[in-house]
Amino acid sequence: MRAQDDAAWYARLPDNRATHLRGVDAHRIAASLDPLPDDAPAVATIHIADVDSQRGVVTTILDGIETAVLEAFPAWLPGGEHVEGPNRLDLLAAQKLSLDLASTSDHFGPFVIAMSQAAILGRPIGRRFIDQTRAEGLRRLLAETYHRRSVALVVSVEAGQSRYQQSQLVAGCVWLAVHGGFAVWIVSPDDFDSDHIRSVDISIAGPYGTSPSIRRVHIPALAGRPHPGSTAEKKLERALASCEWAFGREWNRPFQASPLHEAIVVDLRWPAEKCVIEVDGDDHRHPIKFARDRQRDVVLQLDGYAVLRFTNAQIIDDVAAVVSAIETYIRNKRDSASRTAQIEGTPRGE
Repeated sequence: MRAQDDAAWYARLPDNRATHLRGVDAHRIAASLDPLPDDAPAVATIHIADVDSQRGVVTTILDGIETAVLEAFPAWLPGGEHVEGPNRLDLLAAQKLSLDLASTSDHFGPFVIAMSQAAILGRPIGRRFIDQTRAEGLRRLLAETYHRRSVALVVSVEAGQSRYQQSQLVAGCVWLAVHGGFAVWIVSPDDFDSDHIRSVDISIAGPYGTSPSIRRVHIPALAGRPHPGSTAEKKLERALASCEWAFGREWNRPFQASPLHEAIVVDLRWPAEKCVIEVDGDDHRHPIKFARDRQRDVVLQLDGYAVLRFTNAQIIDDVAAVVSAIETYIRNKRDSASRTAQIEGTPRGE
């Protein structure tokens, strides 16, 4: 989306300061950065249900980013895709890869080791590092994940925050900007007045209505992989990985029907077979997302794609049935294409 001077709206915002964004909400920001533009920072959206203190804000946000970064492993660790774990050899391999990354970058080796081993073991790193080390380390890893120089945090809060709560929210966000190097974008449904940060009016086109709720922390999909925060997508990919027929699939890659259409990211696509699989969470029942899904479906169908939608629950409860349905469509499409090729290759009169 473009702002007044034809620059992207996010280009008007500083890389390492806290800013209040007026006229927009977290969902609309996330939608405008999906797919993530080449010139945009890496973005994490964090929702804070209850603001209690500056330290509470910092801890809540860092915990959320840590969860997102752990889920994104091994995207931020070169060579990490070969580490399966959890066992001693894989933990040692992760340690070596972490030191290799740190030796050629600004990453802090002990922090990368702790994060890579925590990802393999499936647990948080705990309170081994002070907040500043943790904030800087998480920012660098999130930037590494998306191959970006900077990271923006979209921090949203519930309506009805008191002036004291607003002051603690601002203090926490300013701390993250100063000590963690983040750009912090605060969005709030309340009138917001602070002497410590500036407010910027942002206009992002989109459907009107109340935005759907978002999970506590959200990061954009990674091209070529199941979404790091989606248990259903990761379970479906594990099932498909063992299927001989499932070749040619692409996860979370931008698709643009024509230069006149906006690029969209579809969950899973077989380009040759013109088949799209969408994995829908509960938030897709919200009117805004429901309408957006229907618009995307029309664009895909007019370009010749079949769109098969499955809910998270369907995949988690019975992934075999979902895989079977996809296999049936893909095999039928390939058989049809093969028959068409044979007919077109047969001389007339035979």
